[in-house]
Amino acid sequence: MVFERDRNGHFLVRADISGREITFLVDTGASNVVLSPKDAQKLGINPRREQFFERYYTANGVVMGAPVILPQISIGDHIHIENVRASVTEGDLHMSLLGMSFLNRLGGFEITGERLTLRP
Repeated sequence: MVFERDRNGHFLVRADISGREITFLVDTGASNVVLSPKDAQKLGINPRREQFFERYYTANGVVMGAPVILPQISIGDHIHIENVRASVTEGDLHMSLLGMSFLNRLGGFEITGERLTLRP
């Protein structure tokens, strides 16, 4: 599947998780998939306060995350990755991140110029 950069220079990907559509920003610098609090709530994931123990170092400082396993992330008709490591952030994340815990499990991915190619 091929995706074009948006006007801000980012790759945005719509994925299905548990029958809900989530829009992700592709982030090869993120070790895990990271869910915004809003998207986690949309998926029915509501970690308790004590579950936020993972530290993430971002350009805006340190944020805490609660680890979760997503049963499946599907993109289009051909990409389906099961049991994906992810974190719910308690920080002010405006968009969920599609990180390496998903990207590394693909058949491959490539960024060439203005295009991102994801291979099943």
